[in-house]
Amino acid sequence: MRELGPSWKLRWLPLDGDTYGYTCHDTRTITLHADMSFEERRCTVAHEVEHARRGPTSLCSDMAEELEVDRAVARLLVPSIRALCDALIWYRGDYERAAEELWVDPIILEVRLSALTTSEAGYYQARMADAILMLGDE
Repeated sequence: MRELGPSWKLRWLPLDGDTYGYTCHDTRTITLHADMSFEERRCTVAHEVEHARRGPTSLCSDMAEELEVDRAVARLLVPSIRALCDALIWYRGDYERAAEELWVDPIILEVRLSALTTSEAGYYQARMADAILMLGDE
């Protein structure tokens, strides 16, 4: 939030349904759900700050914008492909537990996995193949 400057406000309120947060560019306010886990809070704050940083978009581009924001947040919060692989191997592919280990929610972990660079994908495939071979030796 600090990078946005003092004109932006943050408020915590009970929000309906699956809404964890939203950004209003007109009032320069980020509103967050008052009842979230640490991982959800961390991901949602980063997500809404990214929206604020990028500026308002048209309704036509909402879905594309959400995907781009999620990808930026996933890369920001899980920058290390090595740490990502370590968590998945340690928890034997359990996304919930691996995400918690990485201090993100499972959605951000999935987004990070879906947007691997070519070199990251190669590393990921090699690490997972090695892990499967090691499990077979147990």
